[in-house]
Amino acid sequence: MSYLARQLLLVVLIFATVFMAPGIANALPPQINKNIVVTNTTKSNLIELDLTPRQRQMIQAVNQGRNREIAKILNQSEQKSLVKLIRSGSTLNQAVDKLNLESDKRDIINALSQVYDLKMKTLISGF
Repeated sequence: MSYLARQLLLVVLIFATVFMAPGIANALPPQINKNIVVTNTTKSNLIELDLTPRQRQMIQAVNQGRNREIAKILNQSEQKSLVKLIRSGSTLNQAVDKLNLESDKRDIINALSQVYDLKMKTLISGF
């Protein structure tokens, strides 16, 4: 099985998991704590939320999972370029668009971004 085919299978499995069991994303009861602003890396808007340290960890875990999956798709050069673009102020989607990626890689990254956006929305809606 080719590398891209395995990645596409992974994306399909993640989509299936998100839609079949959305309650798994947040098993903790909501708790109130004011003072933190969470940024959505694929959109430039800011969302103010009341988060506990555990909730921040859960959000960080979702973001790290997304980043690991994207890193598996890109080569070293593409990874460095993506990081540079994001650090210069581009969102993830803008940075991916600016990279000269093959259409398969771009499509997989966009699908991963959508999956992780859904996970993040599920997680945040439980807070």
